[in-house]
This record gives sequence, C-alpha cells and structure tokens, in this order.
Amino acid sequence: MDTRVSFIALVKTLTTKRILTGLVTTFVLLAAGASADEGLKLEKVGTEKVYFTHNGKPLLSFGGLSDFIFYAAEDAYDYKLWADWAVEHGINHVRPYPPLSWKHIEKFTKENGGSLENMLFPYEETKPGSRKFDLTRFNKDYWKRFRRQCEYLQSKAIYIHLLMWNGWQLRASDTPGRDRSDIDWPGHFFNPANNVNSFTDHLGPDLENRFAIYHSVADKKNGLVNAQKAWFCKLVEMTADLDNVYYDLIHEIKEHHHNWAKMQPWIKQMSLTVHNHSAKLQPGKLVILGMDTGGFSETQRDWIFTRPYFNLLIYGKKHTVGNAREWRIKYKKPYIPQESWDDDGQKYSYIHPEQRVHTRKYMWKFMMAKCQQMDLYMKPRIGFSSDNLPDFPHNYNPNGRSKFEDDALVLRTFWDNLTDYPNLWFNGTIESGPGLQRAQSSRSRRYVLSSKKEAVAYCSSATAKEGVKFKSELLKLKNLSLANGTYTVDIIKPDSGVLATRTVTVKGGTLSVALPAFVDDIAVHIYRSSRSRQRRL
Repeated sequence: MDTRVSFIALVKTLTTKRILTGLVTTFVLLAAGASADEGLKLEKVGTEKVYFTHNGKPLLSFGGLSDFIFYAAEDAYDYKLWADWAVEHGINHVRPYPPLSWKHIEKFTKENGGSLENMLFPYEETKPGSRKFDLTRFNKDYWKRFRRQCEYLQSKAIYIHLLMWNGWQLRASDTPGRDRSDIDWPGHFFNPANNVNSFTDHLGPDLENRFAIYHSVADKKNGLVNAQKAWFCKLVEMTADLDNVYYDLIHEIKEHHHNWAKMQPWIKQMSLTVHNHSAKLQPGKLVILGMDTGGFSETQRDWIFTRPYFNLLIYGKKHTVGNAREWRIKYKKPYIPQESWDDDGQKYSYIHPEQRVHTRKYMWKFMMAKCQQMDLYMKPRIGFSSDNLPDFPHNYNPNGRSKFEDDALVLRTFWDNLTDYPNLWFNGTIESGPGLQRAQSSRSRRYVLSSKKEAVAYCSSATAKEGVKFKSELLKLKNLSLANGTYTVDIIKPDSGVLATRTVTVKGGTLSVALPAFVDDIAVHIYRSSRSRQRRL
C-alpha cells in the first residue's frame, strides 16, 4: 500500500536525522500496521498526492465558526446554534484558538452580551476575581467545557483546525498599527504581572522582554519550558482521542517574535512535545500538525515546511493557486490556505452579506487547487459594508446573513459526487471556452483536474468581480488523463446545482461540451457512471 511504503520511507529518514525516539516510534507503529482509529487521516503520505480522509473517504472541510469559540460561555457565543446551522448547510470547519489573555476573554464576553460571572480561564486564579494565576494549575472547569465543545463539534462532523498557541496575543502598546493593545500582552497569563510564578519574571516589566517567551528552550529557562510544554500537553490530552482535530502549533508568530535563531529550538521542542504526548495517549495514531508560516521569509518558511514533525503546509497570508500547487509538489505535504485571504488582497468573510459570490468563487478555486481544508474568515473587515451587522457579531442566528450557505450545499454535493479524488491531478487545459475570447480574459479563471477515470473543470470571473456575464460557448478540454471512451458530463452552476447532464466522447485526452450562458462561474464534472444525478438542489 502507498501509505505503508511511505511511512517506512519516512521512518528511515527520521532515523538518519536522529529525531527523538517517541516521534520515530509513532511512525514505526503505523508503518507496521498498528491499529489506529480511522477518523481523520493523511493518505499517500510522503508523495505529492497526499490527501485528507475521514473514515477512509476523501474529506473536504470548509467554512468557519467563531475563532473565539473557546473564549466564551454559551451566553456570549452560542456555538451549538452555529454548529447545528453549519451541518445543515454542508459547512464543517472551524479554526479557533484557546485564549492566552484573561483581558481578551473579558472583552469578548462584554462585546457579545455575555455575563462576566460565567467566564472561565484555562488556569486557576489564586483567589476568585484576583486575576492572578498559577501556571502550574489548570482550571478543571474550563477544560471540561473545552472538551464538551470539541465533542459537540465532533458529533456534528465539524473539523477543528486547532491553533494551539496564539502568537498575536503578545500585542502591546508598542505593536504597530494595532488598536486595543491593552487586552493582549497586558492580560497574558504568562505576563509576570498576571501570575505568581517566578519562572516568568524575566518576561517583564519592559515590553521588549516579552519576546523571550520563545527563547525559553535556547536560554534554558526550564521552569518556563515546562509550563509551555504543559500547555501543549493539556491540549493534546483534551483532543488526542477525537477524530475531528488537527493541530497548528502557533498562529501569527511572524509579527510577534524578535529572534528567529532562538525561536527554532522552541518550535522543535514544542512540536515534539505534541507528538510524544499524543503517542503516549494514542499509540499508533499519526499526529497531523503544521505551523502558520504567514509573513515569514522564504528561508524561514522553507525551514518550517521541511521539518519532519510537520506534515502540513499552513500559510496565513495571500493565497495563490500557484503556491498551493507548487508547494504541495515540492514539500509533498497538503497546503492549507488559512483565513480566506485571496490573491486580490481581500479576506473574504461570511459576516458580510455582499461577499457571497466572492466567497463562493474563492472556495471553488482552492478546492480545484487540491486544498481540502479551507476556513472562512468570520470577523467584520474594514472597508466593507457594516449595514445591519448584528449587535453581537459572534452570537446570532446566521440564517439569512449571507446566502453563501446555499452555495455551500452545491459545493458539498459536488464533492460528494466525485469518484476518483485521490487520483485527480493538475492534468488538462482549456483550449477554448468561457473567458478566453473576451478582452478581459486575463481576469478570468480556468482550472482543470483529471485522472484516468474522472475530470473536473471550473471557469469563473476573478474572485473580486461580480455579475460578469459569459455567453454560451463550446468548452474544449485537452491534455486530460482520461482514458478513451464515453463519459457523462454534469454541467453545474455553483449557486444552484446541476443545470444539465450530457454524454461526451473522450479521445486522446480531448473532449468538447456546449456550455450555456452564465453569470460569474460554472463547473463541469466528467465521469463514468450510470447513477442518476439531481438536476437541481
């Protein structure tokens, strides 16, 4: 099997690099066929076609709940309402971070109509209401609630991209271009002003000292190292047995560290802590772990992407289809475009009703780039309409907020009808068809994937454009991997579903199919199947 062979090859590589025994043992168990829950897995590991599965089937996880689900009690954020709505609309993804600032918990609670009496913190206060914490004592009530939240999302088949450590919560008054900077580092549990642990004393009082939080391994600050490792171990303890969680070691660190050389050993130590603790709790289960590389230099990003303890490529800046393809091929790891940050510079957000079309095209585009985990930004963005925004942005019934949820159902149906996803690859081009003959063709988008058994093509206007009309044309595809023969073609409108089903003949990797006139985007699915399809959702 590809998976077995790739694991064995990876173990040999790890052994030659003398990576810690616990991590190697995990891969050995998997290569030897050790039992592990199906759950969320990576298949074809170590190859450019590596992909996500859940219970043995290719997984597409997209959408988003609040980033702050783990900050709030249900009166400040009704995550069950969100989860129930999401699953009804084919949306199954959340990208949250646990809190590292008590002040940010308080701010979020106030802004979303919650009671301060219901707040819970990850660490125990020395006295109730003191806002002095003991970093050697976890708050059992907080972690019980955290577990309940994760379990509820699992029950709804919603996947958690867990941001284990939130880098931007080092923001303070010296952070350029940031408002409300008094809620992050000033409220940080590891700020010596907020805890009773002497091993954090060197992180203050001068603001510059706080960046040494990432130098603990290099500087041999063992007390701080142990507290940081305990944090990562706690997150693993709460989630290792779940089948809906993968890990992002640290989020948005580029802007919030000052010494890359001293940070590298910290990254390695904390990553291996995640692997080793998971192996202890769940022997034989492969940890799925990456790290946000947004903003890093090419050299720094390459260092992260080539670490053997990271099996994901996570990037949190502008995304391009070119990077999604090329990095996957170069590093043989799946690419995750974090924060729906498109190549036009916009972060597309569900909370803005006017972004429905843009969001839809963004999701289809990166699905065609072989991305399987795509989060949708949730917070309001400056420069977009704020008309009729709810009083509590993270705590409202989303029905009717944006019709993207209707488009999400079409994308989910399309995905569920794919028959050969593991083998679909970037083979095929559009010789003629929508957008190629128009003056603004450079702003049109055209993508093709194919295997010997199946092909898909997607044509759209640029993500940031809306209401672009395309005339009826003949779509000609060439250089496909499809074997010669007769195929069924579904013509799909991504905002309504299947428009028509036709039969075509493929010869020498080419085919032609007549497309109707359409607005903004259209897709075709070419397959060999006798099963009936819905013409409309």
